[in-house]
Amino acid sequence: MSERRIIKKTEEMDEYENETGKLAIWKGKESKEFRKWQIKKQKNTLKQQKLESLTLSREERKKIKFEIKQEKEVGKDYEHLIVVENLHKTYLLGTTAVAALRGVDLAIDKGNFIDIMGPSGSGKTTLLNLVGGLDTPTRGKIFLEGRNISMLNDNNLAEIRRERIGFVFQFYNLLPQMTALENVMVPLHFSGKLSKRGKRKKAMDLLSLVGLDERSHHTPSELSGGEQQRVAIARAFANDPAIVILDEPTGDLDSKTGIMILNLIRDLNKKGATFISVSHDAAVSEFATKVYHMRDGKLTHEGKIGGLKETDIMQLRRKQDAEINKEKCKSLIFKFLYTNQGKTNIKVSDIKNSVPIPIVSNLPEHFNDILDELIEENNIKGQISGEELILD
Repeated sequence: MSERRIIKKTEEMDEYENETGKLAIWKGKESKEFRKWQIKKQKNTLKQQKLESLTLSREERKKIKFEIKQEKEVGKDYEHLIVVENLHKTYLLGTTAVAALRGVDLAIDKGNFIDIMGPSGSGKTTLLNLVGGLDTPTRGKIFLEGRNISMLNDNNLAEIRRERIGFVFQFYNLLPQMTALENVMVPLHFSGKLSKRGKRKKAMDLLSLVGLDERSHHTPSELSGGEQQRVAIARAFANDPAIVILDEPTGDLDSKTGIMILNLIRDLNKKGATFISVSHDAAVSEFATKVYHMRDGKLTHEGKIGGLKETDIMQLRRKQDAEINKEKCKSLIFKFLYTNQGKTNIKVSDIKNSVPIPIVSNLPEHFNDILDELIEENNIKGQISGEELILD
């Protein structure tokens, strides 16, 4: 159970309680009435600033106007990582207005893996482009970490994309003349936060994270489709983004390689990474924490959607193969523990590395979950503590 955050009382809360006679904190949370009072007070303050600016010099008015604009851009102090409110997007095709989005509301929390499914033309890609700061809405708001990015100009949006959002595209978008290592380093050159050696080390760490450290000096033409997508995922994490956007992450891959990529994304998600994906592939929904369906520019309620791409026979075969891999994985875990008899503390990563990557990448569940299952069934006497298996 996560610790409950203790809210410290502020001078503003005291002011609210003295003025209204009501409590600012109720049941461990800020009361809704206090938040409304706070917003009203902020609006009155901004209004007063505008009135005062009329008597000031041109430069002073310009400065205050900029500060007021910054206040508006900050938006709301949301608990969610991303909040989409009543989002509309209309395109003009000649003289005809085409509504791509018709009032979308969505909340994404840190650690979510959101998958949005739907037919072509339903508005999926438009929503992804807006959340990713690649386009601006016709109407509505998008808050990223409490900041209203729907009001930002092109330069500020570019900064948000560079520092807070990672992108993984269907066709990888790797630079063909560069190695895998150099491709991952590209976003780091724009940040200017690390030395040349620091950039190289971080890029190698990310390639190691996706299992491609030994292929770091290969160009995209020397890598398979799955390996190129892994490089794209490593590159998306280069600047420690708040969220990674996946545009058809398995769309250009065969079903087996697609599952390998989805296992990797699930591993990263379990480590705390946040993803939002749009896809036609029903397999993606089985790895996501929340699934939505989109049709005619509107988002339906959360739910599992199947059969948009994968046939029943394909799905059955894939699940059967995954169960076979699970049994193989269990056998290899027992083999590893048998050859390491006498040890009481064993790293989970060492056990996992003893299982071939094709098996680990095609499991029906996370590797650690299988290890937990063996412990719960008393097939292994011990417990997992942090990154280690402690044997009794």
